[in-house]
Order: sequence, then C-alpha cells, then structure tokens
Amino acid sequence: MTKKDKILHSYISNILDDEKPKDIEILTKKDISRLLKRIDKSDTKTLTISPKINQVSVQNCDLYIVLDDIHTTETDIGIIKNLLSQKIVIFTDFKESKKIDEIMLKLGFQTELRDKTNKLKCYSYNLKTYNNKRTWNNSKGWANPENFDKFRW
Repeated sequence: MTKKDKILHSYISNILDDEKPKDIEILTKKDISRLLKRIDKSDTKTLTISPKINQVSVQNCDLYIVLDDIHTTETDIGIIKNLLSQKIVIFTDFKESKKIDEIMLKLGFQTELRDKTNKLKCYSYNLKTYNNKRTWNNSKGWANPENFDKFRW
C-alpha cells in the first residue's frame, strides 16, 4: 500500500466516523479491499462500487465518493450533486489543477486536502452545511416587524 493510498483510506475512514452514512457509493477502478474492511466495520447498509457514473444506481445515497483514478466531467459532478447525493467527496490528482479548482469552486465544493508530494487533492460538498440559514436574513432581523400592520407612516 502506497503512502497516497494510506492517506486516502485514512481520510475516508475519518469521514465514515464523522458522518456515519448508511448508503455509500464509490466510483473507482482500484482495488479497495482494505478500505472495504474498514467500511464493513461501520453501520453501512448498502455499498455500491462502480467504475462509471452511468453504471451507478439512480437512488439517492448518504455519501458519494469519487477516487482519483476516475476522470469526472463538470456534468458528471453536477449529476452527482443534484441527483445522487447530498454529501460528496472527490479525490483528484494535480493534472489540470487550475481547471479542476475552478470547476469545484463553481459547483460549491471546498478544498479539504492538498498534498503535492503524494499528488492528491480532496474536495467535499455537504448540502447541510453549504448554505446555513442566516440570522440577519429573516423577519426577526427587520426593524420592528411586530408593528408592521399596526402603524402606517
């Protein structure tokens, strides 16, 4: 197991501990048998592994992971984000780094890991934490909303 794989497996293990997903989908062509042993210890009910996005089920899952051996387009990432999952983790290498950074930023992903020595980047998206409700952007923050219908100026 390479250092890059150890980092990747460790990072995914931490995500599994934090998020406790029931349904996981992984896009990869790699042998991830060691990672599967770790996933087997969790409370995961269903696990789907596929080398292509179009071979993955259309059901919504708790966590969607794309490993660095799979090349995804902006359209693929949009499909995953809008139709397949609310929590997404995408690993990439440093090929076309600026282009990938731009696409991920445009789609609302955050950079979680950037390791140049092992040529590994990780981006994540979680709909629950992406756009939190702001306290200033509701009726409680407006000037005297309780008097709106009582007085006219």
